[in-house]
Amino acid sequence: MKPIVLAFASITTVFLINSGASAQSLTYEKFRERCASIPNAKIAALGRVTEAVFVQPGGVQLAPPAPRGAMSPAPTHCLVRGKINERTGIDGKPYAIGYEVRLPSNWNGKFVFQGGGGMDGVLRPALGLLGAGVPQPNALSVGYATASTDSGHLEEAGPLGAYLFGLDPKARADKGYSSIPPTNAAARALIAHTYAKKPDRAYFAGCSNGGRQAMAATQRYPHMFDGVLVGAPAYRVPLAAIDAVGHNRAFMSVAQKNAQGRPDMGNALTMDELKLVANGINEACDGLDGIKDGMVNNVNACKFNIASVTCKPGQNSACLTPAKAKALNDVYRGTRNFKGEVIYSTWPWDPGLAHPGWTAWKIGTPGTWPLNARNMTLIPGSIAYTFSVPPSKPTDLLAYVNGFDFDKDTKKVMKGDGVFEAGMEFEAAYSIDLDKYVENGGKMLMYHGMSDPIFSATDSVSYMNSLKAVYGAHANDFSRLFLIPGMGHCAGGPATDVFDALSELDKWVETGKAPDSILARARNAPGVPWPSRTRPLCAYPKIATYNGSGNSEDAANFVCR
Repeated sequence: MKPIVLAFASITTVFLINSGASAQSLTYEKFRERCASIPNAKIAALGRVTEAVFVQPGGVQLAPPAPRGAMSPAPTHCLVRGKINERTGIDGKPYAIGYEVRLPSNWNGKFVFQGGGGMDGVLRPALGLLGAGVPQPNALSVGYATASTDSGHLEEAGPLGAYLFGLDPKARADKGYSSIPPTNAAARALIAHTYAKKPDRAYFAGCSNGGRQAMAATQRYPHMFDGVLVGAPAYRVPLAAIDAVGHNRAFMSVAQKNAQGRPDMGNALTMDELKLVANGINEACDGLDGIKDGMVNNVNACKFNIASVTCKPGQNSACLTPAKAKALNDVYRGTRNFKGEVIYSTWPWDPGLAHPGWTAWKIGTPGTWPLNARNMTLIPGSIAYTFSVPPSKPTDLLAYVNGFDFDKDTKKVMKGDGVFEAGMEFEAAYSIDLDKYVENGGKMLMYHGMSDPIFSATDSVSYMNSLKAVYGAHANDFSRLFLIPGMGHCAGGPATDVFDALSELDKWVETGKAPDSILARARNAPGVPWPSRTRPLCAYPKIATYNGSGNSEDAANFVCR
């Protein structure tokens, strides 16, 4: 991806680089000069600089899965890319920690390390995450220096190309956590070179795998960041992946077969059937917050029973067949081992399941086998190639899913062999020992969509409850969780999913006052029935409750209780 360069109005503009209470002037010409000098600066932390480009204001194309043409704004800035620790892996392939750093001319004196996503292997534009919702604005556009990394490997071509790095133990560790320090060091060296000072504040912001990386930073590198923004964290992703295998089996058990005799998982549940379930959830659980508005805020009080929408004897319409009801219920109760123990987590019933973002992950689109649902394309290969010890090399993911042993194969992700770290060693970030991070004044702001189809919001609640069990009331001083009704994975769904969590985290770090609520709005998008709606997102366990009067679409008429 090359930067999009637009015409710049004047070459005499003076940019102000804010540094706490003081400001250092840097002319357009001087800033451009410092950017151009980076490749010859001989800064060891940068490794091999492959590109240093002065970029004028414009839009930046977002990386897939964002659609072609999806842009995010960028101000005048210096774009730097490079490679650190170039080497040859035990598989004979070249590896390096690729990084991208963007340095705005109107720097606010602060730095955001942007987390990755999926299996990484892609160097995404370092724009900086503000929160969920549409990617405008971004941290770069409001003055933060930003950095991103491919986490030490590049995705290869072919249906298994996302996983093959798992055959190299160092690449596994880099993907899990060890690419963070060298990328951070490179970013800080570039900040010092360009602005002649270190950042006043540093944050890590990510969702999904990026949320997991943020949590890993609090546990492994407690002095690196002042605060972390943790979205829908994959902090126990090896177990979540095993759970997804159970989900795949459940949905395939009720899917029609295609011409080749394979289950077409995309037709396991129709959208009409999912809407039927969503209506049942709303009937059972909406209104527990003081108003019926299509959102389930009071999760703890929700007692939905799948039997309420299951066909009775002689009924064959406006209901789920017993087999489909059982499959969906098995998914929400969590995949179990042969002792009946939950391997990963249970899942909260939320009406956001009747949304294309949910089906894209869980079941996919009818008629697109062999690889349709993202939980089928992304998950089984990750277990086999990157989480298990020793790594296995299946070529038929359907056969791998059907043959997975929830007792024996689960053990393979739990322990390494001295050469390879197992999934729960390099990829998980579930430690609740945050003593050093807390002593350093670190803050953690977590958010999670209640209809997330890949990582359960219940699991994030469990982590926060574990922190409170250890730190008591003090946990509220450094950690906050915000649940978003209706929201899918990181964003989307029938939800008020547009909010600026980074600003709230920054204010928390600067003032010491933890946020009790975050203002959020619904976007104008397909599947969102109330595009003008605003709501407060409340720090768990409080919920947004209607005060009994005023416009129910306005957050001003709700309180956190």
